[in-house]
Amino acid sequence: MSRLVIGILANSDGRSDAVAAAIDVFLASGAEVLIHCGDVGGRHVLDAMSAFGTSMFVWGDRDKDRMGLMRYAHSRHVNCFGVLGEFEVSDKKLVIVHGDDKRLLKKIADEQQYDYLLCGHEMSAEDRTSGKTRIVNPGPLHGGAGRSAALLDPATGKLRLVSI
Repeated sequence: MSRLVIGILANSDGRSDAVAAAIDVFLASGAEVLIHCGDVGGRHVLDAMSAFGTSMFVWGDRDKDRMGLMRYAHSRHVNCFGVLGEFEVSDKKLVIVHGDDKRLLKKIADEQQYDYLLCGHEMSAEDRTSGKTRIVNPGPLHGGAGRSAALLDPATGKLRLVSI
């Protein structure tokens, strides 16, 4: 894929209204891809995501019906990566995980194979760099002090955290 803006969200925990609100912000900001970093929480969230166009997600620790979510996502043309997803855009390699497996996060950061590590799980937003890998957590759509998401242009590195 060529240069584009990515809308990133996590921890919706079944709140399709919060996902729809994030999607409105993403579309108004010119985002072309939606990435959900886990804890989707239900099929109605996938319905909201399918309206976006190009959308994808990984499973979170609260996504109990994983096979059901994967099958339903397929029927709605939403890409399910499972536990870990890889995505390349603007000559940048991105990896997507939920973030609950701290050993996996450390291993990915230590290996330095990716330009961006997108994750969720934690109840606050994060933007830090470990070697060449930039770690981005958009913060939660549900369960934290506030609802947040992120817009990322991988080509330029411009990141904008947005309140939802």
